[in-house]
Amino acid sequence: MILRRFSEHIKEQKWFSVALDLFIVVIGVGIAMYGQQWLSDRQQRAEMAVAETALQIDLTENYHFAKGRIALVKCRAESYQAIAAQLLSPGETWKGIARAAKADVDRSGVLPVVFRSPNRTWGSRIWAAELGRGTFNQMNGKRRENLDYLFRITDDVNAYQADIFALQGRLKILAVNTTISQSDRLSYYEMLGEMDEKSYMIEFLAQDIIQTIEKIGIQFPAKERQAHLEYSLNDNAVAKEVYYGECNQLQKYPALESGLKKAKTP
Repeated sequence: MILRRFSEHIKEQKWFSVALDLFIVVIGVGIAMYGQQWLSDRQQRAEMAVAETALQIDLTENYHFAKGRIALVKCRAESYQAIAAQLLSPGETWKGIARAAKADVDRSGVLPVVFRSPNRTWGSRIWAAELGRGTFNQMNGKRRENLDYLFRITDDVNAYQADIFALQGRLKILAVNTTISQSDRLSYYEMLGEMDEKSYMIEFLAQDIIQTIEKIGIQFPAKERQAHLEYSLNDNAVAKEVYYGECNQLQKYPALESGLKKAKTP
């Protein structure tokens, strides 16, 4: 209809009508494109809201993991130092590494709990996938940059953790009374040194994870944030009481605590 009328106006050289037809077409196309963009933005905002909820869980879990790791830094280092000194001592008789006095039977293993690296699933279940889909395109650029940096760090932590687990498997002999030759002692000493280096890197990155999350903030509603805070505090206290004793340093959780203070501000 529009095209036929447009052609007739050109043949009749009614230039004002031609211009008016063009104006109507342009306005119509513009409105259609705006409406389509509005619907697309609305859908993207809805998808980002869903993804954000899962993202807050990921942030909270990584914060909890990092705090738990930092709580054991001093004791982990002292434990490695003691084992290293024993490996470098003369003789071939080896007295197995003593277990932690209060180790829980359900969590007992060949190696003492302080020696074993905790098994954690660091990172995010959704970040990379949703970032690739464009779900977070409307997110503040600086926040998106910080989150991307955070989850790249957790990828490194997972890699170090996997290496440590492999080394732990080769050091299980240190948990039993046996004889170990001097050459084997030096070999185990090198493995322990590698574990020490990788453990240090996890602890260093854990500090970075904590600082990044505290800068980004955890955006759960106050009630949910309070529940996560209580869980973290309780888990930290149980770790000290049941598993690690004085080895475990009690932690504070400002990313959860400060959020509660803000939520209570009128």
